[in-house]
This record gives sequence, C-alpha cells and structure tokens, in this order.
Amino acid sequence: MSFKEFLAENGIDYFVIEVPEEFVPEIALLNEGKWVDSGKKDYMQRVDAENPSIKQRRHVHIAKSKHINNKNMQASWNDDGTKHDKKTFNSKIGSISTVQDIARQALGLKNDFKLEEAAKAPNLLLQLNEALDIGVTPVLFIAKLA
Repeated sequence: MSFKEFLAENGIDYFVIEVPEEFVPEIALLNEGKWVDSGKKDYMQRVDAENPSIKQRRHVHIAKSKHINNKNMQASWNDDGTKHDKKTFNSKIGSISTVQDIARQALGLKNDFKLEEAAKAPNLLLQLNEALDIGVTPVLFIAKLA
C-alpha cells in the first residue's frame, strides 16, 4: 500500500512520524518545561507553556546553573513582562541586565521591552527628573523607629 492509499483509508484521521532528535535542527526543538543553557555564561532558562485552566501565562525562569533547584535564587517573568513568581522572585537577580536580556529573548520580546522589576528604578528617576523640570522639589521621608 502506498502512503497516499494509506491516507485515503477510512478511519485515518492523523498519523505520527517519529524523527530522531539528531535529525532535527536545534532551533526547531521545543524546550518548554526543561532547563536549558541560555547562551549566557552560567545562566540557565526554563520556558513554561501557558496553562489557561490555572490562569498561567507563558513565562520564563532564569537562574545560575547551580541554582535551578532553588526558587529563591531565580527571576521569572510572564510573556507580558509582569513578574511570574512574585513571592519567590529574586529582585537582585532580576535587576541584572544579562538576566533581563535572557528573559526578553526567551519570550520573544523586543530588546527595549520593560520588564516589571527592571522598570521600577528607571521610572522613579524619570519621575524625579520631571518633577525638577516643573519646579517641584522632591522630598524623601525616612521613618525612624524610636
């Protein structure tokens, strides 16, 4: 039976062709849900798929190779730029430009896309500069506990 005849058979809705991984270009491999090298020294990334049933967006986790099993040593962002694991998001790691670049690349975001944690400090400076431009003097209050 030819392949064309096989497809014409009743009850054949789909077929599966198994291709050994070594014949598939790396760019075509789906790595979602697996820690993989980010291409940046010592950093790993894991992209997890969207899961609408639990209102989970597609997101990326980034960590040093030695910290992939420690959620408190990771930064993670959703595909809309918001922090993913807010309770365990490591702000120190999230502020590193290399980590932000990895996240943007993994999620297919533009190079100048503002990620949530990374956007806070520059926005604060911008607000201060704008306040000075209109003649307002910003005041910083520090509370001291007695």
